[in-house]
Order: sequence, then structure tokens, then C-alpha cells
Amino acid sequence: MTFCFFTFSIHSGFSASARSDIQYLVKKYGLGDAKIAIAAQRTQTGNNLYSYAQNRSMKPASNNKVFTMVGALFSIPSDFRFTTSVNYPSSKVKNHVLYGDMYIKFTGNPALTGSQLASLIRKIKTQKGISQITGDVYLVGVFSGPYIPEGWSKEDSTFCYGAPASSFTLNRNCTVIKLAKNANSLTTRVIKLSNASNIHINNSAKYTSASQATIISMDDENELYIRGYLSRAAEKMFKLAIRNPALKTVDTVNDFLSANGIKHGDVTISSNIPAGYTQQIATNSATIGHFIDQTLKHSDNLYAETILNTIGLKQKGIGSTKVGTDAVESILYSKLHLDTSALTMYDGSGLSHLDRVSPQFMVNFLTKSFNSKIGRKFYNYLPASGMSGTIAYRMGGKLLGKVHAKTGTLSGVSTLSGYVLTAKDHRVSFSIMLNDLNRSQRYNARRFQDKVVDVFYRYL
Repeated sequence: MTFCFFTFSIHSGFSASARSDIQYLVKKYGLGDAKIAIAAQRTQTGNNLYSYAQNRSMKPASNNKVFTMVGALFSIPSDFRFTTSVNYPSSKVKNHVLYGDMYIKFTGNPALTGSQLASLIRKIKTQKGISQITGDVYLVGVFSGPYIPEGWSKEDSTFCYGAPASSFTLNRNCTVIKLAKNANSLTTRVIKLSNASNIHINNSAKYTSASQATIISMDDENELYIRGYLSRAAEKMFKLAIRNPALKTVDTVNDFLSANGIKHGDVTISSNIPAGYTQQIATNSATIGHFIDQTLKHSDNLYAETILNTIGLKQKGIGSTKVGTDAVESILYSKLHLDTSALTMYDGSGLSHLDRVSPQFMVNFLTKSFNSKIGRKFYNYLPASGMSGTIAYRMGGKLLGKVHAKTGTLSGVSTLSGYVLTAKDHRVSFSIMLNDLNRSQRYNARRFQDKVVDVFYRYL
């Protein structure tokens, strides 16, 4: 696409000067060769106000999260909390010994920390008086299916921002290490900084003053391999996704039991808790609203994927990515009466390069969501311009607090979708999506989006 063919559909109430403003912005920010699609409509009535390639199928990046979170608002009770619990028959405890097995149930709390789990394990002894378990300890989860959704890049799934969602999430399924140059040598060493216990490291990286890559991978046994080079720096920090969260949590529970002097058999994964095993102690997360708020305001991928799995579990009895995306699309159809043929979801976060949506579907969704029973909650959870979340430092001045919108960034992708309260006191649902960007265009794409919202603010 070239700038000279960049034409728009202008609806009633939108002036020719605004049209020329947006054409000018495309040229000003050097985006004439990008794939652009835009739509805007009056939130109160659903009347379309402005469009360019509005039915074009686009990668939404983190704009995908709005569908997942609205699905959650419709399907997960507001008092829902993720619970981690210790289960056994109290009748089998005698003289500080549990005669039999213990089951610890994990429901995917994405905010569960090592210290919280350690406290729970400690209470087995301090509150329940158990110092020996004659049987085994089983960890039971509620999610199923592959950890990594289809369409995620290898790079994204390597680092903490793309850590896998799991029933057994602990410390965000993220480990932090530092690769450092050894003194008087070209060899390097690894310094474990955070959540790195039971992560086995094989490091063969060398220091170089040239520009060379560090190659990092982790296998299903949580073996970390570091190859290539430490380039141009004495040290470098890496925040890495844990490949097998279940294995990491099994090892951690085993360590915590031993550290508290609780004798026990094997620690392993099981699929269910037998009848007669009742909850004895538990730790609970914040309510679901906290996680929805954090997901939308700070674009938390782990929270988004966990919530997607939870929607599937609540709606269909299966906590997986595939069941979750199907459930979300069903909710949008049944609750908002949306034709979801223009929406393709492969995950809950938008990290998948296979996700697709059109701006027209997005603004239809935004308008119907706002006018639904969950509309105000959803609106308030979104980042506010110049005030909160991912647009805390965008669109200040006269737009301060006037825009509530979700950002999206992926390789070659920049999106912004939400609401603007215009100078005429009209609320407008908008979606501005850019695909096929080169790396140097990313900053200008965001500036373009902000300026287009300003045009909407002034003219709509």
C-alpha cells in the first residue's frame, strides 16, 4: 500500500479536514507502506463514524486481551479467588503422623509466590501438627493441554513475559540469572538471582568484544543451556520462562517439606483428589477483579492465559487454551450477540501470531461491551490516558483521562483500541491497527495512533 492510495470512508459528522488530517499523519510518520486498518463508531448508538479498511483481518497483539477479560467478567463470579489447599482425611492423623497420602491442590494462582507456598507447607506442621507423612504427597492441578499456545514465537516463550500458564504456577514461572565474565579469562559464569533452585544450568558461553549472540534454551526437564557469547559487557541479566512449571513446583514442595522437618514419601503429580480427602488449610489469592485490572492496565500475559484457562474450566469443565478460546467466543455471541466470524483466537493474551480480528469487529465489541451489564467495570479496568497502565505517559494534555484503551505490541504489530470522550462530550469506540511494521516504525506507529485519537477527539 502506498500513501497516494490511502483512502477513507467518512460518515456523517466527520469533516473533510479530519480526513485530510489523518492522511497527513500517515505521511508525516512514514507509515505509507504499513498495513493499516481503522474504525470508529458512536458508543451510545453504534453508528459508524469513520473507517479505513475496517474489515481487514489484522493481528491484534495484546488487544486480544479485551476479549478474554470481557469473557471473564461475564463468566467468573466477582468473589472468585484462586485457592491453593492441603487435603487429607483428618481421621488418619495420630500422634503427629498422617497415615496415608496428602494431596495439595493448585488452581493456577498466577500470583502465588514461593514465600506463600512455604508458609502453607509450614502450617502442615505448625498448625496441624504433622511431622511425618507415611505415604506420598500428590500435587493436583486443574488445567490441561500444552503450556505454549499455538502461534507463539520461540523468542517470546523463552523469556518471562511469555512464561507458560500452569495450574502449578509459582513465582510467575520465571527465573532470573546473570551471565558474568570471569576475571582474567574469556570464560563466563552464571549467578542465580531469583527462583533458580532446581534449575540445572549448562553454560559454555564465552566473552567477546564483538557483537555476537547469547543462545539460551531450556528443555522439559528444566535444564538450562547457555551457548554462544557474552557480548561487549562484563555481565548481563536474563529473565527466563521456566519450561516445565509442574516439575519446578514438585521440586520446590519437596524442598519445603524437608526444610520443615516433615518426613514424607515421593512428591509427584496426580490428576484428582480421592473421595474423603478434605481441605485442611489453604491460601487464597486476591479476587478475580484484581487480576482483570492488572491484565488490562499492565498487559500481563501470564494473567491473561491463566484467566482464559479458568474461563474454559468454569464454562466447559476443561481448563485449556482451546476450550478457553472457544468459551470466550461463545460468550461474545450469547451475551453481546456478536458475529464472531471476524475473530480468530489462539490464546488469551495476543502473543500468538495466528490471532486475527478486524477493527470493525473490535468497535462493535467495544460498543456492545460498554452498553452491557459489565460495561462500566470493563471501562474502568482499561488504562486511562496520561494516568494509568500502558498509556500512563501517552495522550496527556487535553486528552488526559479522556481515553480508556488497550495497547498492543508484537513483532511488526502496533494496535490501540478503546474509547475516547470527545470535545463534544460524545463517547467514541475506536480501533487503530497497524501490521507489517519494520522495527524502526514502532515508535512512529504509537505516535500516529495518539494523533489519530486526537483527531477523533476534536472532530467526532
